[in-house]
Amino acid sequence: MRLFLLALAFAPLAMAGCSPTGQPVSAAAESEAADGPATVAPPAASQMDPALVAKITEILGEDAAGTRWISVVDGEGEGRIALVYLVGMTWCGSGGCNLLILRPTETGWEQVGNVSRVSTPVRVLNTATNGLPDIGVTVSGGGGPPAYEVKMSFDGRSYPRFPSADPLIDAFGRVVITDAAIPPPSA
Repeated sequence: MRLFLLALAFAPLAMAGCSPTGQPVSAAAESEAADGPATVAPPAASQMDPALVAKITEILGEDAAGTRWISVVDGEGEGRIALVYLVGMTWCGSGGCNLLILRPTETGWEQVGNVSRVSTPVRVLNTATNGLPDIGVTVSGGGGPPAYEVKMSFDGRSYPRFPSADPLIDAFGRVVITDAAIPPPSA
C-alpha cells in the first residue's frame, strides 16, 4: 500500500499522517519501490518516533486498515505528549472522533488518554495538571449546542474519556491539529 506524509508548510509544527497501514513515510521513501524497505526521514520540526508508530499501530489493532491518523508530539522532558487524532468509521461519529494521548516511557510510549467525541481544532494549552499539559478540544455535533472548546486535564493516571460540558474561556495555547492536517482517504 502507498504511504503518505503530510507536512503543513505554514504550521509551526510538522505533522505526519498515515495510510491505512499505520506506517509513516517520507516523500523520498515514498518514491522507492513498493516492496523495498522504507526509511522514515522525520521532518525537521518533528520526529516520527518508530516506537510511537508501533504503539499507535498496536492500539489500532484490526482497525488499522480503515483508519487515517495524524500525530503531533509536543513538549519536552516529563511533560512531553503525543496527540493522535483518529479518523475512520470505528473512531468517528456525529460528535467527532477519538483523540489518543500518549506519553513517553523508558521502554516506549504509554497511552494516558482515549478521548471520544473530539472535533478539531485541538490545542495544547499553556497550563499543566499533574505534570502533563492541559489540552483544549472542540466539542460539537451530535445534536448538541454549537461548537465550543473544553479543557482536558491529566488526573495523574489519565485524561478523561469524554470532554466535559463546561466551555473553556480565555485559555492560552497553540493549535496543533486542524481539519486541514488530516490525511485524505487513500485511493
